[in-house]
Amino acid sequence: MSAPVKSPPRVTTVLDLSDRLRNSIVETKATCPFIGAAIATGRLPVRNDAGNPLADVEDVRKLGNAGGGDLGDLLVIFARGNHAFMRGASGKLDEPASGGLFSLEFPGSQGSHCGHSGVLQGDPRVLDSGRFSEADFERFTSRARNGFIKRSDVGHFIAENLARDPQSKVFGSNVAQLLARDLGSFVLAVGPALMERLVGSQGDAAAASRALEEKLTGLLGADNLVGSAGEFGLLFAFLAHKPDAQVIDGEPAIAVSDVHAMFVDKRFPEGWEHWAKTRADWVTNTTSLLISAGRRYLALEKERR
Repeated sequence: MSAPVKSPPRVTTVLDLSDRLRNSIVETKATCPFIGAAIATGRLPVRNDAGNPLADVEDVRKLGNAGGGDLGDLLVIFARGNHAFMRGASGKLDEPASGGLFSLEFPGSQGSHCGHSGVLQGDPRVLDSGRFSEADFERFTSRARNGFIKRSDVGHFIAENLARDPQSKVFGSNVAQLLARDLGSFVLAVGPALMERLVGSQGDAAAASRALEEKLTGLLGADNLVGSAGEFGLLFAFLAHKPDAQVIDGEPAIAVSDVHAMFVDKRFPEGWEHWAKTRADWVTNTTSLLISAGRRYLALEKERR
């Protein structure tokens, strides 16, 4: 007599969500413009339970690598590093999400931090604190020129978010000293070396990109400036090779229409599956955002003294 077939564990189950539950997860939990759009459009299956939602890292890898790039491999690092814990019996994020899964509880997770933009979440320490802030979205998009926001202006937006939040962690207690020591050596030395190698062989470019990527990802949780730059670096990397991508004053710029689509409408820009999105673009854009945000933050701190 054959043994009875066991049902798969609950955490592997793909949920058939109602529109109400799906929207609730996107608004209050998955407060990332990429992940939120992926869930809202049904591109990223939600697993386990609507009150304790999970997703598969391989599904995220496929989404990020669509179009021939390798950004999805980086997204997997973020998912595993920042969202490895799901709600346990205590109601807190203290139970490992095993089996290649990660939690869709973003506010309250390790990846949530002070000094954030305020557009998609409230208190970063509180679960289910996601919501859309029209005022913060307008504060972001008001920097646009002819419908596009250039990268350094996004860096200034990051700096202002950090300056507005007294709980934010930026380069420890002595901002100027650590900026000179850490960001100065890290960005101004390693960054240009990376730029030089990017025009060399693919092997050299990949090695340089990985080295800087390791430094950046290692600092994401410890420094809110790096964390914010990394998040907006993902947005620029996602849109870098969009066919109508613009350059303003020698800098890449993102379209307000694309920002609105992902942050507000919870959908991807038209044709997103067909252009490459790469880890190297994330490194390049995050590095540049660090420079512009760091300089602006120091200027704001000087004005405040």
